[in-house]
Amino acid sequence: MTPPSPEPPASPQSVPFRPQQGRGIAVAVMSAVSLLGVGVVVLVVIMAQGLSVPSLPDMPAAGGGGDDGDGGASASPEPSPVAISTPTADASEALVPAITAGWKGVAVEEHGVAYDVPETWFAEPPSVVTGFTGDGDSDGVMMGGSAVYGARQGPCYSYPPDPGRSGIATVEGAADTAQTALGTAKKWARLGYSNENGAAELSAGPVVAFAANGLTGHQVTVKVQAPEYDCYPRQAVVRVVSFLSPAGGAVYNFIAFADVSGPLAPDSGVLDTMAASLRPMY
Repeated sequence: MTPPSPEPPASPQSVPFRPQQGRGIAVAVMSAVSLLGVGVVVLVVIMAQGLSVPSLPDMPAAGGGGDDGDGGASASPEPSPVAISTPTADASEALVPAITAGWKGVAVEEHGVAYDVPETWFAEPPSVVTGFTGDGDSDGVMMGGSAVYGARQGPCYSYPPDPGRSGIATVEGAADTAQTALGTAKKWARLGYSNENGAAELSAGPVVAFAANGLTGHQVTVKVQAPEYDCYPRQAVVRVVSFLSPAGGAVYNFIAFADVSGPLAPDSGVLDTMAASLRPMY
């Protein structure tokens, strides 16, 4: 099925974040909504200080209505063009010196941590929050301190997920880092790579201990097989490190996802090196 979004303009307006266009309605603080067969998936990019996220508007579930038989996704308005721009330069306020040769450091001031990314990845402003929500307010994932890699081409330019993206999120309440790492990775994989043709198939690797630069926790990699659908990679990977906050009393997640198949896939091993560079800022 060919996505309905139009070709991007030759020179999109420069903005410090990349809205994404899906198959649905646009709302004030979100770029767009994608109504998919496995539920409602939204890619959100918010410009706001901190990581608080406003409530989502009521939206029909994809694939039909509720028990009363009312229509669902079929009632959605036709998609309209959304201005898009992929970063081609770093947000200078998000950079710190790297510990990985030839890379650059991304500061996540709110969490007091940093990590490194290759020169081909671009650090986004600290105020950018990005993620996916499912078919309920509680069924979502968000992260800040993000860096992004690559862009899909032609009519796929504005479709989530990106060829590569990384960031940091806080785990609410007390958490076991081993369980949190696995659950978080599966959730990002499911919400990010399921599409109108079905749910993504997930294959989780072993959860192993993580220790780097004074941080400790657990890490896991989930391999993803996405249902065949234009604008989605057939294979991807989600890497999550759940680690204890440098200040104590909290658990943080480092999340990174990337294409594995196709011409936009970053070099193998990149996510491993990024995870190994996690460190306290102070």
